Amino acid sequence: MIRSAIAFSLFSSLVLAGCAGSDTTDGSSATDDCFYIRNVNGWDEIDAKHAYIKEGVSDHYLVTLVNNCRGLDYANAIALSNYNGRMCPNDFGAITFRDGGMRVTCRIDNVEAVSSKDEAIALAESRSE
Repeated sequence: MIRSAIAFSLFSSLVLAGCAGSDTTDGSSATDDCFYIRNVNGWDEIDAKHAYIKEGVSDHYLVTLVNNCRGLDYANAIALSNYNGRMCPNDFGAITFRDGGMRVTCRIDNVEAVSSKDEAIALAESRSE
């Protein structure tokens, strides 16, 4: 019984330590670039490799895809997926949509918090050059 309690407390400590946001060099938390999928209330395709996501009232994100995602510019709706319902950088998430009746899934490479849609567009354009 004592072994179980020790193992549980050790496991709990590791889980809590893993959940703590690590500070980046600018003092912000790494979790600032995460959002809950269920809270997304808007999106727009920027180009074949970037999408803009709006969460809630004032949270904006630039999503960078692993490869160019053909057909995203014609998608009427998208589905964001991840194993835990929260999208963070390097989390192996995906954007899925229908293109001509076929389901297309594009893997997400990175998620970044931005201050506005205009900033997301400017970042995407600067990386495309």
